[in-house]
Formats: sequence, structure tokens, C-alpha cells
Amino acid sequence: MTIVSRELVEIDERRLLRRLDELAQRGAVPGGGVTRIPQTPAWVSAIELVSGWMKEATLLVRRDAAGNVWGRVEGSRGGRAIVTGSHIDTVRSGGALDGALGVVAGIEAVASLVARYGRPKRICECVAIAEHEATRYAARAIADRLDPGEVAGDARAASVARRDIDVFVELHVEQGDVLDGAGERLGVVSAVAGSTELEIAVRGEPAAAESTAMERRRDALLGASEMIVAVAAAAREVSGSIASVTGVSIEPAQAGVVAALARFTVELRHADDARRVELAAEIDRRCKVIGRANELEVVVRAVRERHAVRLSERVADVLRRASGAAGVVPRDMTSMAAHDAQILSAAASTGLLFVPSIGGRSHGPDEATAAEDVVLATRVLATALYDLAFA
Repeated sequence: MTIVSRELVEIDERRLLRRLDELAQRGAVPGGGVTRIPQTPAWVSAIELVSGWMKEATLLVRRDAAGNVWGRVEGSRGGRAIVTGSHIDTVRSGGALDGALGVVAGIEAVASLVARYGRPKRICECVAIAEHEATRYAARAIADRLDPGEVAGDARAASVARRDIDVFVELHVEQGDVLDGAGERLGVVSAVAGSTELEIAVRGEPAAAESTAMERRRDALLGASEMIVAVAAAAREVSGSIASVTGVSIEPAQAGVVAALARFTVELRHADDARRVELAAEIDRRCKVIGRANELEVVVRAVRERHAVRLSERVADVLRRASGAAGVVPRDMTSMAAHDAQILSAAASTGLLFVPSIGGRSHGPDEATAAEDVVLATRVLATALYDLAFA
């Protein structure tokens, strides 16, 4: 693709930063952080806020059956759409930029382009994706990648699918420390790591905690604890892998009783699907070895798997050239975290632009990115959209 822009597109920097602050108030938690769960009053208020911004930009605004909000400007040549955006929901007590940056920057980029250049040649849209942090239903619906049971249970799902998107570009905070640690300001993502979610159940035998000798116990929690340590050790042995343990529970959960059952979840990530599968098998093996040594029954079940995704090199090149207009050489990188661009790659050519997370922090109240980097990345996004839709 030939890039014709020669300079960085101007945006309204104050408006951009002000709107990020305004959106952060929708769901602000006393003491810090943002909680914006779909269908809650904070989420509804946020949807109304971004819809108003899209209307101010003279975009045609609509909300689809999954709750996604779209702002559209028709192109003089029609064809398939150029889209930018991200998700508007958050985790509980999350950060003010995760998802929100891509939503607000997308609106600002499109609004600035329309104000400066008028009607684009290609259809250009910005989107606030309704939900990402739980099921990612909203993006999967756009990509027509819902499971059969989900489609059967929601007759509206078919109306959400988009088959007319050519390019989707997402701006997002890195949610890691690669850029910040290297002192780099922008990253262009070439691939998103795949993931495997394992549910591990460890069954022992209940016993009186006050009187049962240690050597006679079949303690499910003690065994699970040893397995959790083994999970971390296995992941450290596979370069480029991540393993996270969540959702630990025991039965009976009461004082005075040795746990008869312990359950925990392991999420594995790696950019190489083969190595991720090998790691999952090794974790299965190590947990069962520990189980046999402690006379515990162990069941390991894979409940979800997502393959690694390579993003569009064509779109990555647009983002690199737009970064060059700012005098910045972006870092080529892999994203370990999942993003909407990963999901929408099933329906469009997708690109993902990262800005640094200070200290690598995200999904918490202390998530932050320098204002100058937010502005820079939004201008680069606008420049990329100019090349894709206006030039």
C-alpha cells in the first residue's frame, strides 16, 4: 500500500484529554479506579456520552443489537469500511485508559479528519465496543464468530455481524512493560498470543483438622498449592510464556476441616501455538505426578482455547509509516494480552498500535500513560486513517 501523507494530522489535544477525563468519571470508584460493567448505570452513561461526541462530529450514529455504538461518515467512493475503536467496559476498579483510549482517540481522529478534510473517499467509522472483559461477545458478534449455542439463544446476533469492514485499527495501552522499560513511545503489534484455559480439580478426603496427623491427610488444598507452584515453574522454563492462576476455591470451605476438594484455573499464553500446547501438556503431567505422590485424584480439563493471531502486515505498514511522520520508529512487538483487534481479524485486516503503560501497570487504578504519548498516538492513528480512507 502506498502512503501519501507527508505530515502528522492535527487533532484537538485539549478536547482529547478532557474527554478521556470525562469518560473516566463514568464508573469512577471512590479511592481510585473505574468500574464500568455492561448494562450498569455507569456503562449506560458512558455509552450516551460517546454517542453524543459522535453526533457532535456530525457522524451518523447507531447502536447495534449487541450494544456497540458506531459513528459513520459515508465515503465518496463507497466500498468496504475503514473502522477504528476499542471497548468501553472495564474490569472492576480498572484503569481509565484500557479500552477507553481507543474509543476516545478513535472519535477524536475521525472528527478531526472530517473537520479538516471533509468527506472521505472510503467509508470511515469509529466504534465503542460494548463488552470485552468478560465474554468478548460484542466483538465476536461483529466478526460473526459466536458459538452456535450463543446464536441460537440470541436471535438478534445475526444483525450485528459485519461483512463490509476492510480495515480495523485499534489504539490501546500496552498492558505490559516492554515499551516503558525500553523508553519507547509506540509499538506496532504483529501478532497476538494464543491462550489456553485449564480447569484443575484436586480431590482428597475431608478430615478433622484438629486431630488428623499430617502424614494421614489427603489434603486437596495442600496438593493444589504444590501444583500452583509447579505451574509457575513450568511456565518459566518455556521462553515467552505466561501462566496465571485464578479462581482458587475449596470444599468444604470451613475452619476445622481438611479440604476434600480444591479447584483452580490456569490461563496460559504464548505467541507460538505449538509451544503453548506443549506447556499445557507439561502442566497436566506435573499436576498428576504431584497428585499421585499425595494420593489425590487430579482432573485437568481444557475449557477454552484461542489460537495465536497474526495481524495484517498491510495495516502494520500503514501504522509504521504514520509513526514515521511523527519522527518515531515504532517497536515491532507481540501482544500477550487479548484485544478486540485479535477477534476482529476474522472479519477484517486488523492493526494494533500500542502506547506505553507506565511501569507496565494496567487493570488497576494506577494505570497511566503520559499525556504526550496519548496525544502522539492519537495523531498517528489519525494519520493512518487519513492514508486509509481520505487520501
